[in-house]
Amino acid sequence: MHGFLRTIGVLTLLLGAMPAVVSGQQTSATPRSASSPPTSAAPASGPAWTRITYISGATIYLEVGAKAGLTEGGGLDVVRSGAVIARLQVTALSSNRAACEATSHVTEVVVGDSVRFTPVAVPAAVAAGDAQSGRRTATSSRKAVGIRGRLGLRYLVVAPDGGGGGGLQQPAYDLRLDGQHIGGTSIGVTADVRAQRTQYTASGSQSVRAPLNVTRVYQAALSWTGASSGARVTLGRQFASALSTVGLFDGLSLDLDRRYYSTGGFAGSQPDAASFGTSGRVREYGVYGQVHTRAGTSTPTSLTLGGVGSYVGPEVDREYAFARFITNNRWLSVYATQELDFNRGWKLAAEHSSTTPTASFASLQLTPVHAISLFAGMDNRRSVRLYRDYVSPEIDFDDSIRQGTWGGISLSTPRHARLSIDRRESRGGFSGEACSTTALASLYNITPLRLGLRARGTQYTGTISSGQLVSGSFEIDPWGFVRLEASGGARDTRSSLAGVTSPRLTWWGLDADVSIGRSVYVLLSTYREKEGSGSGTTQTYASLSWRF
Repeated sequence: MHGFLRTIGVLTLLLGAMPAVVSGQQTSATPRSASSPPTSAAPASGPAWTRITYISGATIYLEVGAKAGLTEGGGLDVVRSGAVIARLQVTALSSNRAACEATSHVTEVVVGDSVRFTPVAVPAAVAAGDAQSGRRTATSSRKAVGIRGRLGLRYLVVAPDGGGGGGLQQPAYDLRLDGQHIGGTSIGVTADVRAQRTQYTASGSQSVRAPLNVTRVYQAALSWTGASSGARVTLGRQFASALSTVGLFDGLSLDLDRRYYSTGGFAGSQPDAASFGTSGRVREYGVYGQVHTRAGTSTPTSLTLGGVGSYVGPEVDREYAFARFITNNRWLSVYATQELDFNRGWKLAAEHSSTTPTASFASLQLTPVHAISLFAGMDNRRSVRLYRDYVSPEIDFDDSIRQGTWGGISLSTPRHARLSIDRRESRGGFSGEACSTTALASLYNITPLRLGLRARGTQYTGTISSGQLVSGSFEIDPWGFVRLEASGGARDTRSSLAGVTSPRLTWWGLDADVSIGRSVYVLLSTYREKEGSGSGTTQTYASLSWRF
């Protein structure tokens, strides 16, 4: 293998061989006895914690999945300064990752925020180990948890005013499966298949393009998990469990998860970017090592080091090392990542340097008392988007000024109210170099209807454009299984160079979601956007999901 990967491999082996240098509290979970009947819904001994690792539009990504006890449709709390600032619902799930959407929030969530959840099952792959040896027992790690999944039906309609060009109709379905230790064996399976039929209106209500049918496989993998070693081998289309910078690949991965450290690696190729079919054009290899506190500790902390190399034929596509540090407790929260690209061949000639620091991100939050939080951060990551359900003007604005530095303060009352103000210096996007100030006020859980109100105002100035954005939302959740929300806003933009004012952009949306038991979830959504006095576009979306 290339010298770069050999070097990273040695570092990873050294890290994996390190003694346990980080201590944590012992969990109270104990393995079930051999005589106890197996169950797929054994309650956990207490809440578990994870972090938000990536946000793309309305989709929020976590670094844990089914192995940690998450289930599709399950609820999670985003906790900051000891208070719940948002409620998430799992929309997509793999063994080691989860995608969520916010069902309610009193302030914006950010990468690095702590997420609390209660596992609905003791996950077989991470079942509690023997207290003396620190190893998982064969009895607890081979519980038959069966196959869980979700079948979803969806329909999207985008209709411009007057029935002109640009209309779209898109029925779709998705099937997702996840099972560990099927039938009491060491075998697991993960699948995520989505298909859609898109029909565009070219011009006029009678002119229609031929429908475009697309079926994509996002995950399709078989896994084997050792009974007592903590080892896991996965073959197929998958996400790298600890290498969040890699994304999707087709190939083989090996992970070893122990009480105080984890290590592993993978080899494979990237799927075709257009068709999502298998392709050997871009080959990828990677290794990592991590030291961490024990599961269940009150101060979860981890340090991850690793390296990835990708190649197109004989040419280097990218070679880089990365580091990620996470810690969280009642007073201090830190999330930091750094990538370092190694340049050789054509990249050395282009960059004129053997190394290039890339994708730096850091988020720091200090909470001296429950009512006050101070936060700051910096972000120069590439603007990489995975997928979106929709893009609103508010999301587009926030993404375009993402790179930069920020700081602010958040104030909260013991109940019902929260206020935050932040200042951001940003670069890139449609505003070029820009400064923005945002104030956000929220009222939540008011009256038995669980009424929530949220208002936001942002003022920004830049070398290319300046303006302001205001938005607000109103929601009720009276019974816990029905949530109604209305939202809207406006954005004014003017050129900083010519003094030209663009037409005001306005939008509003209505959402209703209903959970029927633990199996059925229904969502209805309407969203409208209009620029100035011109025509607008209305988007209507409906979905029905059955979890099994």
